[in-house]
Amino acid sequence: MSTAPERYETVRAALVYRGDGPKIKAMRERYARSEAGRRTFGDSPDRIWHPEPDSAFGWRCKIWRVDEHQWRQELDLSDGEISILVSNGRIRPFGTPEGPAGSSEIWELRTLGSSRSEDPRWLTATDVFWTMYPFDPSGTAGIDGELRGMELSVEEGVSWAGRDAVRLKGVLVEEWEYPPEPLWWGADEYEAVVDAERGVLLRLASRLGGEDIDALEVEEIHFDEPFGDEVFDSREPLSWS
Repeated sequence: MSTAPERYETVRAALVYRGDGPKIKAMRERYARSEAGRRTFGDSPDRIWHPEPDSAFGWRCKIWRVDEHQWRQELDLSDGEISILVSNGRIRPFGTPEGPAGSSEIWELRTLGSSRSEDPRWLTATDVFWTMYPFDPSGTAGIDGELRGMELSVEEGVSWAGRDAVRLKGVLVEEWEYPPEPLWWGADEYEAVVDAERGVLLRLASRLGGEDIDALEVEEIHFDEPFGDEVFDSREPLSWS
């Protein structure tokens, strides 16, 4: 996983996230009232804010990625609307109100003109961390480091999204002293499916009682395709075929 970004020129992927609202809320409550939570937040709060619904929830998106500076995200919203967010790879030579020197120019639009203020509170996909970490799991989220702290079982010969993969199942040896995003503190098992050739994550899940609390999964993935200018310039959703 640590060399994943070096093993592809480009990646195009369709992702799906699924969360269990009641289980996530219970995990957050447990963490806030644990010793680890007190170290993070101080005294346990009287009331804990939960953005998730009292049901299953989730989202889907498509990603085109070259590297951390050049990528495109198309996120499915309600009523057929799509949020398009693009980092075009044009690096700012000096700081501006939009970003610091050395960062890429980013533009965003929504095909039906909605605003982020209208999004459901649980829609974390608008923060690109939650959709980009599978393609640089070591650098973006430190997933390999988190897994090294677990007792792991390894299953080879797995197939996921048409790719040869390895399934890792981990159980903590010692309780985390911090919230290990994007994993959930307090789960009794964690699962990662890793592309055997490219090192990217095809699935990452926190599990409790044999079921997913939440999971981000790759549904379709393609490597090393040439990207035309439209990937970083088009104001319309791109064809997926």
